[in-house]
Amino acid sequence: MRVLTILIMIASLGSCIDPFGSNEEKLKIELESVGKIYIKNEFYGTDSIFLNEKQSKLFIEEWNNSNPIGLSKMMVEYWVFVELKNNSARSFRINKKSIKENNGWTYSLSDSALIDSFWQPIFQFPNPKNYNPISFINTFSSIGRRNNGAIFGLTMLGDFPQNWVKEEHLDSLMNLLESKDVCACYINALSSYLPTNDYAEKGGYARLFIQAFKENKQVALGSHGCPKVDESQNEEIIEWWKERKQN
Repeated sequence: MRVLTILIMIASLGSCIDPFGSNEEKLKIELESVGKIYIKNEFYGTDSIFLNEKQSKLFIEEWNNSNPIGLSKMMVEYWVFVELKNNSARSFRINKKSIKENNGWTYSLSDSALIDSFWQPIFQFPNPKNYNPISFINTFSSIGRRNNGAIFGLTMLGDFPQNWVKEEHLDSLMNLLESKDVCACYINALSSYLPTNDYAEKGGYARLFIQAFKENKQVALGSHGCPKVDESQNEEIIEWWKERKQN
């Protein structure tokens, strides 16, 4: 009889627990409190799309009206960052219709294609991954022509791939190492600075790319870059190249 009583109590307690989390308190977003909303497809990536007012309102409505699913794990397709006017911020992880904030509680959106529809850049910038080191330099050289004393830069969106500079590129890059042919500056699409009165040189890009290979590092030009020939650093690279050829 005692055992039966305990079982009844356990069953009674279990019936009070909502497996779908209707007791879970979701913090809604007030449109008036939002400063800006942007999305990324890689948390640490530089590619991001800022939502306009209409898109922001759609996302907020989707989150506020989303239905609880429960505790679950999921692959992440997009991160959505909501920066509020009080200088605080919230971040959301999304996969199709599933969305969660900073814990494991998952909710369901009504439109599985909503975030995909946002991930469409208004301006299609070229991406470094669509180039190799030689075609990159040739492209920047072709548009870096002087026009009434001005040098045009080229804006790109996205990071340079890992191991972008390969063994097969080294001979050509070494031949360009001392070239002072004018090239356009590199400009990251997220940069707030435009180097309109500066220029790069073929040898500057070649040096940076060789150094990335030599040091086994990812090519990084920051928010903008206008590299030029550097004789002292070239000497070090030439010495390294001679030793490499001998081995």
